[in-house]
Amino acid sequence: MERLTVSQERVLSFIIACQKNHGSPPTIREIALHFGYRSLNNVRQHLRLIERKGYIRLIQGKARGVEVVVGLDMDSGGRGIQVPLVGSVPAGKPITAIENREDSITLDQNLFKGPGLFTLRVQGESMSGIGILDGDIAIIRQQQAAESGDIVVALIDGEATLKRYIQQNGSIIFRAENPGFSDITIPADQGEVTIAGKLIGIIRKV
Repeated sequence: MERLTVSQERVLSFIIACQKNHGSPPTIREIALHFGYRSLNNVRQHLRLIERKGYIRLIQGKARGVEVVVGLDMDSGGRGIQVPLVGSVPAGKPITAIENREDSITLDQNLFKGPGLFTLRVQGESMSGIGILDGDIAIIRQQQAAESGDIVVALIDGEATLKRYIQQNGSIIFRAENPGFSDITIPADQGEVTIAGKLIGIIRKV
């Protein structure tokens, strides 16, 4: 990973401190005021370069749309990558998703790479047949498409669930991996289904 300049490290440190102390990253204007930049474009340029080096992800359309991906203690010499823990997803009957960021989790970047990673707490036992248990942390790669057979986090009419995604006879099936749970079948022309991401790993405390 390419190292940051001194100025870029200062900006990233300020972003991390705001996230830790206030629960949210700073706005571009707050960064400019903190460092005495007269132009917001200077801040935007710093953020774009920091993103290009892989330390943050910029979320368009949000005033506080900066997500820290790698902290300063996890640069080229380290193996950790910070990803957000953003609530819960049921492995059972779909319920309204909890989307508030709760914390960050450090993952081994040799195992989990690429942008757009986030984690969710698993609720329920509908995926226990493949070893996904209640209380596990699901590691998700954000993406809007999936192949038949993938394990995905999906929003069905605004409610979230973790299931196996299957395309069959013009319908979408969200299949549990537990015989005690029924399939959720969505005809292609009915309901609103959005893929939020694909499961790429599980963390479990023992």
